[in-house]
Amino acid sequence: HNKANPTPCVLYRLGASWGPAITRGAVWRLIAPVTLHANLTHLLFNVFFQLRMGFGMEKQFGREKMMALYFACGLIGNLVSVSLDPFKLAVGASTAGFGLIGVWLAEILLSWELLGPARERTIIWIVFMLISVTTMSSMTPNMDLFGHLGGALGGFLLSIVISDMREQDRPEWYGQARAAAAAALALVLAGGFTKVLVFSPSDPLPNCALLHSLPSMAAAATH
Repeated sequence: HNKANPTPCVLYRLGASWGPAITRGAVWRLIAPVTLHANLTHLLFNVFFQLRMGFGMEKQFGREKMMALYFACGLIGNLVSVSLDPFKLAVGASTAGFGLIGVWLAEILLSWELLGPARERTIIWIVFMLISVTTMSSMTPNMDLFGHLGGALGGFLLSIVISDMREQDRPEWYGQARAAAAAALALVLAGGFTKVLVFSPSDPLPNCALLHSLPSMAAAATH
């Protein structure tokens, strides 16, 4: 570690997103980074932010659907990040957290005509959230902008696709919006996986010499 923070080599071994490794078949690295954080501040910010956004959504969607949405947003965010910046060693649940913002924005869009007088308050809240999240994210070294935007996009599209509004509450364009969201989501997934698995570089891999030597060091210590 480095001043109680995990080193890049440790993060890589634990499952950080790294384009060449994923191109070689380690697709599990699209999910694993959601469970890893670079430092305590990074972890606490994500916990605070996701508790603030997540409690209400969990009550609304239920635990199972909420977990599926959360990890799907994380996967899509990491996929977009690796597609556009394969040489970024990325960790953190921000991809999934920004996905929750995308879900929230999709719900506002679909129910805009039902909000009535609450529209102005909703717009103010959106601006406040975007400013605060952007400010906090900019304080994190090596912020994964593509991962954040990809997660938000994934949450936005997924929420529209799985939405199940009452027929009397649906806007006239509800069917077209779901079809467009489904097509866009398929395009993001197909394009992202094609780019990462076929057209992205498969080298270099981090040279974590110390971790490579740990098994032999342990074996020597037992003899």
